[in-house]
Amino acid sequence: MQRITFYFFVLLLTFGSFACKEKKGYPKPDNLVSEEKMVDILYDIHLGEAYSEKFRYSGDTTKLESKDLYFSILEEHGMQDSIFAESVVYYSSMPKIYARIYQQVIDRLKMLQEESNKKEEVNIQPEK
Repeated sequence: MQRITFYFFVLLLTFGSFACKEKKGYPKPDNLVSEEKMVDILYDIHLGEAYSEKFRYSGDTTKLESKDLYFSILEEHGMQDSIFAESVVYYSSMPKIYARIYQQVIDRLKMLQEESNKKEEVNIQPEK
C-alpha cells in the first residue's frame, strides 16, 4: 500500500509539473540532483523493490515497508526526500533527459541480471 502511495505522489508531482510548467520547461531546482546521482539512486530503489518483492510473502524476513525502503536509500545517498522529489519532477518535465537516465538504470540492472545468470549456470559433465 505504501508503494502505491509513493507512486501516486510521484505521478501527482509529475503531472503537476506539466500543468504548471512554463514554455521553457519546469524551472531547474537550486539543489538539482545530478544525472549520475539520479541513476545511482534509482538503481538502488529498483534493487530494493525487487528484494522487497522477493521476500514479501516469506515468513523469514521482517515486513519491509516501501516508505522505509525509499527513505533508507535516500539516507544512504545523503539525499533529502524533498530534493529528490523536486529533481524527479524536473527531469520528468524533460523527457529526453529522463529517458537517458532511465536507460542507464536499465542497462545497469541488465548487467547485474546477466552476471547473476552466469553464476547460476551449471556445467554438468556426463560420467565416464
